[in-house]
Amino acid sequence: MAEPLLRLDRLAKHFPVGGSWIDALTGKRSHVKAVDGVSLDVRQGETLAIVGESGSGKSTLGRLVMRLLTPSGGQVLYKGRNVVAMNRAELRQFRRQAQIIFQDPFSSLNPRMRIADIVREPLDVYQDGARADRPGRTEALLERVGLTAAHGRAYPSELSGGQRQRVGIAAALALSPELIVADEPTSALDVSVQAQTLNLLADLQASYHLTFVFITHDLGIVHHFADRVAVMYLGRIVEEAPTETLFREPKHPYTRSLLSAIPQPDPTKRVDWQLPEGEPPSPVDPPAGCSFHPRCPHAMDVCARQAPTLAPVEPGHRAACFLHQPAADSAPQTGMQS
Repeated sequence: MAEPLLRLDRLAKHFPVGGSWIDALTGKRSHVKAVDGVSLDVRQGETLAIVGESGSGKSTLGRLVMRLLTPSGGQVLYKGRNVVAMNRAELRQFRRQAQIIFQDPFSSLNPRMRIADIVREPLDVYQDGARADRPGRTEALLERVGLTAAHGRAYPSELSGGQRQRVGIAAALALSPELIVADEPTSALDVSVQAQTLNLLADLQASYHLTFVFITHDLGIVHHFADRVAVMYLGRIVEEAPTETLFREPKHPYTRSLLSAIPQPDPTKRVDWQLPEGEPPSPVDPPAGCSFHPRCPHAMDVCARQAPTLAPVEPGHRAACFLHQPAADSAPQTGMQS
């Protein structure tokens, strides 16, 4: 099997919180483990969706991939090269090949620049192609994402949310990247505009042979867009599978709860999986063992003592749950109230 385009190897990001300067010096400061040992492969040309509740670490993971944040541990391997260890010149070249689409299409655009200048800026920064050709290339990029030359003369405040997101997509495409991290690109848009944006991304992927890491809190929108799905909870991947497999046979109780929250217009297809109780625990003080066990309707005694590993349950399908793998210890696993 060919080497993956992108490989995350035990990737972690821990943010210090609170405490006095004495705590910081003595190393007693508390940390939020926003990303806690994530290992994933992304193959050339596929779309891997990262899903989970707000605060699960999805956006932090995307920023680590782009090295907009420096990891606390682990590696980001792009075509076998460690992005974390790259110097400035190497990182500059990496960012020609990997781009990010941000969640908020308004705050990610410079309000003082015209749209054409925003889209053209990557070409100017990297001095890509002849200077005289760049205006034409910029106009072609705008047209490719469904905008016109007239939009190019406008400022971001003069466009709708969907149009601004198309500008962000055009700017991300300017340098012909291979990998795009799309961080909640539809969350700030109306439902009808969400569908248009997803269709545009799918069309661009087919045309430019793009690879997507698609970050979202909504499992429903990835069903017909992603090839594989990785489910995050409190900084860790709890399940990973091909999209159709995950929707048909979810293994982790958290994944089941996310799927049961998707509105079903057809009452004959109602899913009766149980929703989790309570709120997600504090990432500053997560529970021992499996971090989902306080909310899990199937929790056992062992779940409070040790954390399950992300292990294969069938070919291409991994889950971190003792319902589908033996516990490491031999203590009895009696029923436990959630």
